[in-house]
Amino acid sequence: MAFKIRSAGILKELDRQDEVKRLSQQRMDEREKLYMSLAAKYGPGTLAQQASGKGGATDSLAITIQALQDPKGFNLSDDLLAPVIASGDALGARKLLETLNGAKSKFEKDSRAFPESVVEEIVAGIITRQPTTKPLDMDKITKLIGREIDEIYLPFLQTMSTTPGEVYVPEYAYAEPVSFEELDKSIKTLTTTQTLIAKQEKNILQKELNKLEDITNQTDAQKNAFTLISDRLGTLDNALDTVKDNPAEIINLYGNSFYNKMLGTAYGERIKAQLPIPSILKGSEYEYPQVATVQIANIMLDAGIFKPGDKVRVGELNNDVKTLGYRN
Repeated sequence: MAFKIRSAGILKELDRQDEVKRLSQQRMDEREKLYMSLAAKYGPGTLAQQASGKGGATDSLAITIQALQDPKGFNLSDDLLAPVIASGDALGARKLLETLNGAKSKFEKDSRAFPESVVEEIVAGIITRQPTTKPLDMDKITKLIGREIDEIYLPFLQTMSTTPGEVYVPEYAYAEPVSFEELDKSIKTLTTTQTLIAKQEKNILQKELNKLEDITNQTDAQKNAFTLISDRLGTLDNALDTVKDNPAEIINLYGNSFYNKMLGTAYGERIKAQLPIPSILKGSEYEYPQVATVQIANIMLDAGIFKPGDKVRVGELNNDVKTLGYRN
C-alpha cells in the first residue's frame, strides 16, 4: 500500500530542521559572545579594555606621555620612553612621571633649580620586563563554543593572552642642601686635624734636613733637595702660626689633599654636587703641594700625611705632578 507524502508535511519538517539549526547556531553564537565577554573582562592588557570599549586607561597613558615629553618639563624623547611603553605596564609611564615630579618638587621646595642630570639619573635606573605571550589553545576554545571561533576575534584573543611586563622606577635619593654654617664647622674641624698633620710633616722634613746638613760634599740634587725642604718648612711654620686667624694657609698648603679629605666628610659630596665651592676651597682641588724627592713623598704617604690618590709636585722630577701611591 503506497503512502502519499503531502507537500505541506515536507515543508513543516524542513521548517522544524531549520529551527533546530537556528537554535543550535544561536546557542553557539551566545557561547561565543559569553566567552568573548569573559575574556574581555578578565583578560590582561590595556588593549583588551580598549577593544571592549573601556579606553580610559589608553587616554590616561597618552596624557602621561605628553607630560613626560613636554619640552618645558622633562622633555623625554620617544627612544627613552619606548621600553616603558612596550612593557605593557599600564602604570609604567605614570610611575616615571610621579617619581620625576616628586624629585622636582623637593628641589623647588628648597628654591633650587631642577638639574637635567637628575632626570638622566632616574631614567638610567629604570628596569623593564617585557610582556610575555602564551599560545592560544584553540581546541579548548572550539570545544567550549561548539564550533571554531570567528577569525575576526583571533587578534583580539591573542592580545588578551599576553601578560603585561613591568616597569621599575628607582626612587630618587634627594640630598638636602648644606648650610654654610655646617660647611664652616666641617672646614674648621678638618683644619684642626690638618694642623696636627702639618706638625707631623714638619718633624719628618726637619729630620731629612738634618741628614742633608751632615753631608759635607752635597751633590746638586742634594743641594736642591735641601733648598726645597727649607722652603717647605718655612711655609709650614707660617701656616701653623696663622691657622687660627687664616685657615686658608693650611688649606692651600695641602691643596687637593685637603679637598679630597673634605669630600670624605659628611658634607663633602653634597658640597661638590649642589653648592658653589666656597671661596676658601676654590682652587684647592687643583693645588698640588710640593715635595722635594720621591723618597720624601713615599715617607709622607706611609706616615698618613698624604693619601693614595693625592697629587704632589716632585722637586727632583722638575716639579712634575705625580699621583701618590706609586713606588718609583
